[in-house]
Amino acid sequence: MTPPFIFKILCRNDNAAVHIFICIFRIITKNRLFLPPVMKNILKSTPFLAILTCLLWGSSFVPTKTGLQYMDAPLQFAGYTFVLAGIFMMPWAKVGKHYFRQFIDNFGIMFKVAIFSISILYGSYYTGMKLTDGSIASMIVGCQPFFVAILAHLILKNEHFGTKKIIGMALGITGIIVVSWPDFANIQIFGFASALGIILIIIDCLSAAYGNIIVSQIDFTKVDIKVLNSAASLLGGLILLLFAYPIEGMAAIPKEPDFYISLGAMVFITVVTTIIWMQLLSRKNVEVSSLNMWKFILPLVGSTESWLFLKGDNPNAYSIAGLIVITASLLIFFGDKKKKVN
Repeated sequence: MTPPFIFKILCRNDNAAVHIFICIFRIITKNRLFLPPVMKNILKSTPFLAILTCLLWGSSFVPTKTGLQYMDAPLQFAGYTFVLAGIFMMPWAKVGKHYFRQFIDNFGIMFKVAIFSISILYGSYYTGMKLTDGSIASMIVGCQPFFVAILAHLILKNEHFGTKKIIGMALGITGIIVVSWPDFANIQIFGFASALGIILIIIDCLSAAYGNIIVSQIDFTKVDIKVLNSAASLLGGLILLLFAYPIEGMAAIPKEPDFYISLGAMVFITVVTTIIWMQLLSRKNVEVSSLNMWKFILPLVGSTESWLFLKGDNPNAYSIAGLIVITASLLIFFGDKKKKVN
């Protein structure tokens, strides 16, 4: 489970994301940590926190796939993960009168975030992960910036398409086609299940994109972001379980230690990434589409991890070519970017 020291840090500090990593560094260096101001600024910067969040997200593919090997009920596995994550974030959100007042006053916002950023997103993600290869799923998820850019351009007034963004998005969608081609081209061999898994992962991307836009439009002078993190995770997990039991039946809780290791890893990743990403989305000088461009590094982490640790999940010419194209799209977007991301 998540180490207790994290919750002490969460309860004591508002800038939880930075202090989590400082605490980890202190443990590694036997509590002898002397960070210069420049280093602290780097730890608080949007690029550093975005990359770190994506690295954690990318590392979730193997524990997810491992957990689903023991619990043949993806919606329930996702539901338990987020219910536990929401509960574990309560000390940081300081559960009490303020917590419940915030939940009641802003229920509509929290419900929308729970539906699009938790229930639909991870319900389709966990189910899709069960039906297709982890490496393919990770690369499609890594193309979320394409979906975010399209929706942000249509919904948000300050989001516009530039030349580099168009080229980057075009390469991103090309990467999706390349990496997914074996499943679609050989659907008779692979079966409809694998193709359905890819479709569900794309639904996951669309839901994530809309969820990001919802969070970016929230007035955080009225909505407590810490309560939003905890309550939305808990509510989204409960909604997943509400739909999971009729669809999947009540699945038996596995006894194998590997299942609990996977579940614990997913809860930890969920807590840390939810806290950091919502803080980044709440920053006024951060564009939703530009922030999500960092998600193109997800394929690099997730696919490599799947190939190394999951049996039967091996690289092929399509997946490697797709990986190269997706990486190129990220390099083009940020390689000569004039606008500084703070």
